[in-house]
Amino acid sequence: MNRRRQPRPSALVAVVCVVALWLVVSGNYLHAQGGRGGRGGPPPTAKAAAPIDLTGYWTAVITEDWHQRMMTAPKGDFGSGEPGATAGFNGIRNGQGANPSQGGNIPYKADAAKLAMAWDPAKDETEGNQCKAYGAAGVMRQPTHLHITWQDDNTLRIDTDAGTQTRLLHFVPTPVAGGPNAPPPVPLASQATPPAGEQPSWQGYSIAQWTIMGGRGEWAKGGSLEVVTTNLKPGYYWKNGMPYSAKLILTEHFRVLKESTGDDWLYMSQMAQDPDYLTEPWIITYQFKKLPDGSRWNPTPCSAK
Repeated sequence: MNRRRQPRPSALVAVVCVVALWLVVSGNYLHAQGGRGGRGGPPPTAKAAAPIDLTGYWTAVITEDWHQRMMTAPKGDFGSGEPGATAGFNGIRNGQGANPSQGGNIPYKADAAKLAMAWDPAKDETEGNQCKAYGAAGVMRQPTHLHITWQDDNTLRIDTDAGTQTRLLHFVPTPVAGGPNAPPPVPLASQATPPAGEQPSWQGYSIAQWTIMGGRGEWAKGGSLEVVTTNLKPGYYWKNGMPYSAKLILTEHFRVLKESTGDDWLYMSQMAQDPDYLTEPWIITYQFKKLPDGSRWNPTPCSAK
C-alpha cells in the first residue's frame, strides 16, 4: 500500500519561516501604505504624522551665552566680554582691530563686525525697530516662554511671550524612502521659497518637515523636526546689535526628551548661514523645559535696550 510521504521536520520549519516572513513584510508594507494614506489616498497631515509632541508651554533654560541672553550686553561684546577686556589669539583686544569680532563667538566678516560696533538702541527705537532682536534668529535666544500649538493640520504655531511674537511653521510633505535606485530626497532648504508677493518680516517664512524613525514592529515611533526660515528682515542675534542680514538662511532642528524624573525637554539647534555677514555657518544649541500650564505666561513688548 502506498503511503503519502510526510514532509521532513526541516521542510516544515522552512515553510513556517517563509510564511512568517511574508506576514511581517506584508504587515510592514500595509503599515507604510496606511501611514501614507493608503494606496491612492491622500497623505496624512503633518499633525497626524507627528512623531513627537511639541505642543504646550515651555520655558527657556539658559545655561549658554548667559550674559548675552539674560541681559543686554555692552556694545562690541561678541560673546567674549566687554570691548578691550580680553585679548584674542593674536593679542588683539576684543572689540578692536581690523575685525572687532576676532576672538568672539560669532564668525563675522569685518564689515558685519563694524556694524555691530555701530549699534545704537536709541536710533532703533526712533525708527520703530525695537523688535530687531526678536526676529526668528533672535527670539529663540531670549529668556522667553514658548506656547506651541497647531494652527491647522499642516501649520505649527510658536508664540513667544518675549516680544509677543508668532512664528508659523508651514509643513511640506515628509519624503518617503524609496529603493536603492530612487533619487535622493530634495533638501528642505531648497524648498524654502516664500509665496509670491510675501514681504520680508521679523519671523520670515518658515517651512518644516518631520524626520520619522521607527513606528513598525517593536520599534517605537520617534523623530525630530527640521525648520528652514528665509525672507527675514535684517535683525539681531543678541540685543546688543549683533546683526544678521536679509540673506540669512536659518535651519533649526527640534527634538524632545523625557527624563527619568518625568520632565520633558525640548532641544533646539540653530544654524545660521549668512553669505553677507558670516565667514562660515554659526551653530548654537539651546534647551527648553516643559511647563504644566500657562500660569507663567507673561507677554511683554519688544525692547531695544
